[in-house]
Amino acid sequence: MTLIVQSSSENVISLPRWLMQSLNLHEGDALKTVVEGQTLHLTPLDNFLALRGIYKDDPEFDNAITYLNQGWEQWTQPESV
Repeated sequence: MTLIVQSSSENVISLPRWLMQSLNLHEGDALKTVVEGQTLHLTPLDNFLALRGIYKDDPEFDNAITYLNQGWEQWTQPESV
C-alpha cells in the first residue's frame, strides 16, 4: 500500500477514512509512530503507555520521557570518518 503526503505544515499525519477503518483506528486516537527505513510503524498510544507499568500516571516519568524525546529529535549522526 502506498500513501503520498502532499503537504505537511504540522507534526500531524492525516489518514483517509478507509485506512483508519482498516487499521481499526478512530478519530482522535493517539499513536506512537516509528520510522524504520521506508516503513512507518503505528502503535496505539494506550498500548505503548501500558508498557510503562507503575509509571503510567507518573508526571515525573512523563517529564523524563519528554526530555529524552527532545534530545533524540535534536541528535544528529556524526559524519563517518
